[in-house]
Amino acid sequence: MKQFLHLWVPIFLSNSIIMLAGIFDMIFLSHYSPQHVAAMAVCLSIYSLLFVSGTGILQGMMQELAEAYGRRAFDDIQKILKQSILIVGVLSVFAGWLLTHADPLLHLLKADSALQALIQPCLWLLAWTLPAHLLVRILYILTQACGQAKRVFYANIFYLIFKVSLAYCLIFGIQGYVPAYGVEGAFIAHLTVQWALLVVYYLIFLEKQLRVHWSGQFFHFKTLLKILRIGLPSAIVVFIDVFTISAIALLILPLGEIMVNAHQVARGLAGLLFMVPFSMSSAFSILVSTRIGANQVQSAWALTFKALRVVVASAVVLAVLIAIFQKPIVALFSDHTDVLTVSLALMFLLCWMHIFDAILVISVNMLRCWKVVIFPMFIFSGVLLLGGLGGGWYLAYHPVSLFNLNLDVSGISGFWWMLAISYTFAALMCLLCLALKYRKHLQTA
Repeated sequence: MKQFLHLWVPIFLSNSIIMLAGIFDMIFLSHYSPQHVAAMAVCLSIYSLLFVSGTGILQGMMQELAEAYGRRAFDDIQKILKQSILIVGVLSVFAGWLLTHADPLLHLLKADSALQALIQPCLWLLAWTLPAHLLVRILYILTQACGQAKRVFYANIFYLIFKVSLAYCLIFGIQGYVPAYGVEGAFIAHLTVQWALLVVYYLIFLEKQLRVHWSGQFFHFKTLLKILRIGLPSAIVVFIDVFTISAIALLILPLGEIMVNAHQVARGLAGLLFMVPFSMSSAFSILVSTRIGANQVQSAWALTFKALRVVVASAVVLAVLIAIFQKPIVALFSDHTDVLTVSLALMFLLCWMHIFDAILVISVNMLRCWKVVIFPMFIFSGVLLLGGLGGGWYLAYHPVSLFNLNLDVSGISGFWWMLAISYTFAALMCLLCLALKYRKHLQTA
């Protein structure tokens, strides 16, 4: 457990710091202009789909790095690092083109001319931010996979202080020195800090033996293929997860502002809760992959099942705490009476979903360690799109009559019912897949 805590605590704190930096931007802009808040929301919705797809592909890098570090193969670590840089280069060109040619999407979203005028320069800034953001992510993964997660935490403290200070100055301006840029200032700060962090982390925080050896062969097809075999299915899963939640936010617009705000409250709380099993799963997957790389297969399987127990137990504890203290917790997100009423009605479903979301994320991460990625991808994608999104939309807007059971239109709760059911089914199927993989191991051992 000491090794796990040594990894998990810095990873969890690092993820929390990154979320906190985004929250500060929203708080600053909410005191600047509601229109600028809307512009930031649209920009981040587009950017997040591209960024999480990139980080999903880089998950393949994490597994390969941890295994290579387990067998102390530093030449292989260099190959993995170089292929990851090539992947980021290709992704950045593609994403940059999309971000700088987003006019058709803005018209589809029916953004007015004033909002488009705010969004377009921000998307240009994000096009130049993404390469640095993904390259920093590579360095973080490299450091964490080699058991030095504390360095990432220290770097993120630097990031938070620099980012929040610069964003405040550029959003509101400094009289007589710096004009007020509003939402554009937030993204200028993001661009500046990401590139500064990339340079500072590489030169100061990263161990010299882990730095890129620029001489010699850079492209290695076999290593690239290994990363993509794990990374591409992971990217699809992450993309569909983010896409589904974003799509629900759009599909509930006809239900009115109260329902939309209640959904945002539940979504925000679910996101905060998810940071715990997500960071635990990242830490455990590094430890399991390291043992696999060191050819300690039985020890790796023992740690796999220990990871399941720890993550599920923590999820149950968190769900119980939310159920007990739901009123004061929800009140932190909103003070509107109607929004609070609807949000509280969703808390049971949120607690249910959190438990099985935790089971799902640890199961998928453990399966990824054992090179099983295609089945979880199809299960998660199919269930979430058809059940969570499609089924939720049907329940939200249509009455249901089935086996003498008559249900009225469910509204926002219809989406959350189907999300909870979808995550439950997907989690149980992935658990079954992990059990079958272990059974196959016992038969061949």
